Amino acid sequence: MNALPPDRWRAAELLAQPHRLCFVAAALVWAASALAWALALARPLPAGTAVPPGTLHALAFALGPMPLFFAGFLFTSAPKWLRAPPVPTRALLPGVLALLAGWLLLIALGAWCTQVAALGLALCAAGWAALLRHLWTLHRRATRAAGHFDAIAGVCALLALALAAAAIALLLGRSDSAREIARAAFWGTVLPVFLIASHRMLPFLTHADAPQPDDAESARDARWVVALPLGASLLLALPALPGWPPHWSAALWPLRLLLPGAAAVLTLWLALRWRAHPATRAPLLRRLLRAFAWSGLAWLALAAAALPTLGAAGRSTLEAIGLHAMALGFAGGTMLSMVTRLSATQAGHSQAVDAVARALEAVLQVVVVSRLLALAWPPSARLALPLAALLWAAIALVWLLRHGRWAGTCRMNALCSRNDCPKE
Repeated sequence: MNALPPDRWRAAELLAQPHRLCFVAAALVWAASALAWALALARPLPAGTAVPPGTLHALAFALGPMPLFFAGFLFTSAPKWLRAPPVPTRALLPGVLALLAGWLLLIALGAWCTQVAALGLALCAAGWAALLRHLWTLHRRATRAAGHFDAIAGVCALLALALAAAAIALLLGRSDSAREIARAAFWGTVLPVFLIASHRMLPFLTHADAPQPDDAESARDARWVVALPLGASLLLALPALPGWPPHWSAALWPLRLLLPGAAAVLTLWLALRWRAHPATRAPLLRRLLRAFAWSGLAWLALAAAALPTLGAAGRSTLEAIGLHAMALGFAGGTMLSMVTRLSATQAGHSQAVDAVARALEAVLQVVVVSRLLALAWPPSARLALPLAALLWAAIALVWLLRHGRWAGTCRMNALCSRNDCPKE
C-alpha cells in the first residue's frame, strides 16, 4: 500500500502522540471561550441569566484550555523525565473527551441553564480525574525521581477538587462561589504549575545568577527563585476561597504586601539581568522572558493592592490588574510560546518561531495592554475591552486552524517514512 501524503488531515493522527489530542482539545476550548466572551461583550445577555457572564468567563478562562495544554506537555515529556513507558494516547481519549464536552456545555449553555453548567463542570472534574489516574501510572512506573513532576501532579489533584467544588456550587445556585473558586484555583493550581514547569525548563528560573557561557561554576540550581512566587501565589489563593473570613484577610495584609512585593523585585531583577544574556538571543527564550517580565508587573500591582491606605475601589482595580497581567501576560504568553514550540517541533518544522508565531505573540502583547488599559482607565474600556476580546479570539482561532491542521497530519519531515504515515 502507498503511504498517504503527509499533508492529508486525518482524525486518527490525533492519537499518534498525546500532545496532538490534548492540544487540539485545548485549542477548541480556548477558541470557544474566547468567541463566547467577545460575543458577550458585543451583545450583552439580559439580566437574570442562569450563570452570570462574569462567572462563565472566570471559569472558562482560568480552568478551561490551560489544564488540557498541561496534559499534552506532561504525557509527552514526563516519560522522558521519569524514564517511564509512555501512556498510550488512546488511553487518554475518554478523559480528554469528557473535558472537551464539559467545557463546551458550560460555554454554550451555561448562561441558560444552571444544571447544564453544573453538569459540564462535573464532566470536567471526571475527565481530569481520569487523566490524573494516568499521571499516577507514570509515577508508579518511573525509574528516575523527578521532583518537578511529583509537585505538578500534586497540584493537578487540587485542580480536580476545584472543578468538582465549582460544579457543586453551581448546582446549589451559588454562582458567586463558583467564581471565587475559579480565582482561587488559578492562584492555587494553574499558576503553580506554570511556575514549577518554568523552573525546570527555563534558565532564568533555574539559575538566578545569569551564568556566562564559559562560567560553569555559576550555573547552579536556585530553588528559592521559584519558592518565593509560589508562596505569594498560594497566599493569594486563600482569600479567594468561598467563605474565607474577611477579617483574616485584613490580618494577613503585611504578608500580602511583603510576599508579592518581594516576588516583584526578584522577578523584575531577573528579567533585567537576563535581558542582555547571550541565551536570550534565541527567539523562544526572548518571548518567554517577555512573558516572565509581565509576572513581575503583576506581582507589583498585587503588592500595591495590599496597602492598607487604599480604598476598596483602588484595591479592586489593582487586584484585577495583577490578575489579568498574570493570566494573560505571564501564563498566556508562556502557554502560547511553549505549545507553539512543542507543536511545531513535533510536526517536524525546523523553525518553531516563524513569522506567524511572532505575529501571534505581538498581537498577544496588544491584548494584554488593552485589557490592562481598560482596567486602569475605565473611560477607555468601551474600546479597549472589545479590542482585547476580539484579538484574543483571533489568536485562538489562528492557532487552532494552524496547529490543529499539523496535529491531524503526518509528521512533516523532509521525507515522511512509511512507519510514520498511516496506511490505507
